[in-house]
Amino acid sequence: MGFARSTRNLVFTRVGKTSLHRHWLGEAKNTRNWMLQLSTYDDTIVDLEDGDLALHFDKGTKWDSICRYMRANPQVLDEFDYIMFPDDDLMFEPNGISMAFDLVDTYTLDIAQPSLLPSSHISYPVTAHVPGYRLRYSNYVEPMCPIIRTAYLRSLLPSMERWPTGWGQDDIWTLLMPHPAYRAAFLDAAPILHTRPLHTGAVYKTFEKLGMDPQRDLEEIRSSYADVPQSKLIYGGVTSGGRRTGRVETNARNGLHLLRIATAMRSGSDAIRVGSGMLLRIVTRLHYQPTQIKTVARADHTTIDLLTT
Repeated sequence: MGFARSTRNLVFTRVGKTSLHRHWLGEAKNTRNWMLQLSTYDDTIVDLEDGDLALHFDKGTKWDSICRYMRANPQVLDEFDYIMFPDDDLMFEPNGISMAFDLVDTYTLDIAQPSLLPSSHISYPVTAHVPGYRLRYSNYVEPMCPIIRTAYLRSLLPSMERWPTGWGQDDIWTLLMPHPAYRAAFLDAAPILHTRPLHTGAVYKTFEKLGMDPQRDLEEIRSSYADVPQSKLIYGGVTSGGRRTGRVETNARNGLHLLRIATAMRSGSDAIRVGSGMLLRIVTRLHYQPTQIKTVARADHTTIDLLTT
């Protein structure tokens, strides 16, 4: 059975023995708008035949493997409009992946991520799901499950290649485009469940084995760009009914929701802190919109154009 909808969307995921990607395939091919590219670091797995494209094998970690794949297969950036890069420990709601791709296309986003259900292992409460919204515009997207327009991905690949652990990339991804306002968002109409505890998994052992230093990458990125924001901010949204809300209403609803669900989250104190901060920023960040950040001129931080060399 073939695809019935446009499939100019790709899901590229690195998988191990405990991968949850088979749950994603509950959405039948004749209803989904995406193709699946599996990539693995584990050559002992013998039953990875459920992808739509040939299995990719690479012993590296998530982002350096992605860079090598794109270097070897540059046509992918022409064949697909958006690529999602989910970790393999995520659970999507029925048809959630297709919904996520529909949202980024409908609202012409360059980068986005599904919001996280409250019972998830959550790094930043701002990413938590907010009922009543299709999406919330943000100056931040994390590396767990970004969806990136391929035209924009071309410009991000050099920094991904230079700092391949992924640490610090989320500080800059939404802010490298010339006009970043309303180009990045959390997708509340397509939430996910993050099942694995934070800072666990095989990748951290692989960092050490390959001599990769996440903390160094983080520090270098932050020192390579001027005016990287310290806060992860919301400045607008679109409700479930399609109504656009501004910075004040979106932060008020988001902040109050975090305060209400704090006891149901794994880190309730963080939710209270962030929710209170959102309510405070209604006054203190009255006219906030994200602006493009610029590189700091440093001779030791030159990058190579990944797609032309």
